Amino acid sequence: MRKTNLVTISLPGALQAESEKLAKKQHMTRSELLRTALRRYIEEIELEEALRVAETELKAGKLKLLPRGGLVKLMSRK
Repeated sequence: MRKTNLVTISLPGALQAESEKLAKKQHMTRSELLRTALRRYIEEIELEEALRVAETELKAGKLKLLPRGGLVKLMSRK
């Protein structure tokens, strides 16, 4: 049973050609390239939103900051 969904998209000719060249250069299929690009775009959007929230909280005096080295201490806890 298929675990993926088939999605059809339209690309301008130049973008399609560039994606083919890049996929070949990266030893990926076009689908792999486009999945990777979409994942990275989603991560970028999520990061931008997190930064907007942090900026809003910082301006409101609600942002909690870790002291220098605090992240390492948190990550080393078990």
